Amino acid sequence: MIGRFAILLILFFTAVSCGGFLDEAVESPVAEGGKVTFRLKSPSARTVQLAADFNNWALGDAESGEVLVGLMERLKEDGTWEITLHLKPGRYRYRFLVNESTWVLDPGNPRVVDDIEGGKVNLLIIP
Repeated sequence: MIGRFAILLILFFTAVSCGGFLDEAVESPVAEGGKVTFRLKSPSARTVQLAADFNNWALGDAESGEVLVGLMERLKEDGTWEITLHLKPGRYRYRFLVNESTWVLDPGNPRVVDDIEGGKVNLLIIP
């Protein structure tokens, strides 16, 4: 009985702690004419970065001036962040990095796969 309660308590606090970063899903990703637009609604975020296998997972190199790789622009007062990129046809793994510390999956994309570190990432397939 205590074990179930502890698990429910952990799940509750996990959901509450992530709630500050996510409000609701927006349409993402949107691929049109060789461009792909990624969006995330996160009103309380200070920064949101697109981290993907095509940009070294937003790691950058501070010594060479690369910081906040994949930085998304806050477009609206409702907290929607957006970035548009030119991507060739292929398979791309990605997720968002909120406030340089919290990994967030794209709630607008149901395609989720395992990453090499035991976590999850979104999958985008461009034909």
